[in-house]
Amino acid sequence: MPQTTNPITIDALKTQIKRLNSKAGQLKMDLHDIAEGLPADLDLLPDLAARTYAIYCQLRDLRQQLQTLEAAP
Repeated sequence: MPQTTNPITIDALKTQIKRLNSKAGQLKMDLHDIAEGLPADLDLLPDLAARTYAIYCQLRDLRQQLQTLEAAP
């Protein structure tokens, strides 16, 4: 018997991925702007780089979860 929670879970994951992807794109652009302006704003770099790394790790994990759910029978 198919699980009825899969479509809801899949939709929720897709929504979460879409939101995070938007935030990740903005962080990536902010990081790029800081990198281009170096050495100005050098002290902003570590925090922004850490936040960018964390959100991309989150996205990777959510995409893996989504892929697993979509592959489930």
